[in-house]
Amino acid sequence: MSIFLRKAFRFGPVRLNLSKTGFGLSAGVKGARLGIGPRGRYVHAGRHGLYYRKQLSSGKSTATPAAAPDKGCATAVLTLLAIVGGGILLFILLGNPVLLGLVLLSGAGATVAYGVRHWQRRKRVLDYKDGLDRELVTLSTPPTPDTITMLRQQRQRVADCRDIRKELLVIETDVYEAVLDQILDNGYISEIEAARIAAAEKILGLDESRRLKTKKDIFSAAYVEAIGDQQITQQQLDHLHNLAQGLALPAAELEREFEVIREIRAAQILKPPFEPLPAKDQQVKVQKSEDVYLQAPAQVLSQRKSRASATGYEYTVRREGTLVLTQKRILIAGGGNTIVGYDDIDDMDVDIDQGFIEIAKTTSGRPTIIKTARPLYTARLIDLLKDEA
Repeated sequence: MSIFLRKAFRFGPVRLNLSKTGFGLSAGVKGARLGIGPRGRYVHAGRHGLYYRKQLSSGKSTATPAAAPDKGCATAVLTLLAIVGGGILLFILLGNPVLLGLVLLSGAGATVAYGVRHWQRRKRVLDYKDGLDRELVTLSTPPTPDTITMLRQQRQRVADCRDIRKELLVIETDVYEAVLDQILDNGYISEIEAARIAAAEKILGLDESRRLKTKKDIFSAAYVEAIGDQQITQQQLDHLHNLAQGLALPAAELEREFEVIREIRAAQILKPPFEPLPAKDQQVKVQKSEDVYLQAPAQVLSQRKSRASATGYEYTVRREGTLVLTQKRILIAGGGNTIVGYDDIDDMDVDIDQGFIEIAKTTSGRPTIIKTARPLYTARLIDLLKDEA
């Protein structure tokens, strides 16, 4: 299913918005609620821990598609019976009782043989499912190499027809998520639990993209919970590193998340007095009475409504230059100047996803939108400089 995140919180008067296009997650109030699949599985991260909930494949969950009849096999049986019935009618009309008897015997034998084959297929599927539940869901220790080999062989013996493949996908997805469900009950992944995840991935036939998405969704739930508290503690940071390592998530998949975390942690330790930049390092001329506290590349954007955009707006670059923060004002110099005095700031929105700060002003209904590499850090510094002005 399509999943998105829409979340806002404040750093003092600075409101942080994580927009729809960035994190692949749906969130409600504090914490995050993540929907997975059409059968009601979800991840929910509360303020006191990470909870990953789903319907287990074992036990009394008999309503899952894993226990559904094999529609393809049933269709084949009905087709065979129709052929036999047609043959009986034909030979009755021909008046050949001997040949009719042979056809009846052949048809009955073929039907019995097909039924036995179908029953064997079903038994192999159920044996494989029971083995997965026993070795991966019920036990708290990782399966031995011999057990892994045995389960992989069981999977290979399962009939490779279309309907069986669909059923296997449902079974293996349930088992994989059940393993993660149990492991993440306390929000921490030990070495033994990481080994259980690795063993499950060796056995199950789930493709890499499906596994990666499930694990990334789990990490994202904890990530949203961490940044939603406005202050990322060392404990929360350690928890996120533990999840990333225990789930064996590639560093490239989490690059943006940890970049945001580093920016939030840098912003949360900001406090006056600030050390101004040396005059020799200043790229933009300011008034003699001004000190420069931040200097960075930036763009000033124009905003207009757009039905084609996921956010409802589209943006174009109006000015590109250097952003300068002094104790009096915000200045973007380049092809002209954009200036916002601190006393003119009514509110600020920070969009981490798109990397810009939207400044609502008391003297104008049109906001000033500044795109920069560290929007949250910059907005936090603006907030503090505004208080000092």
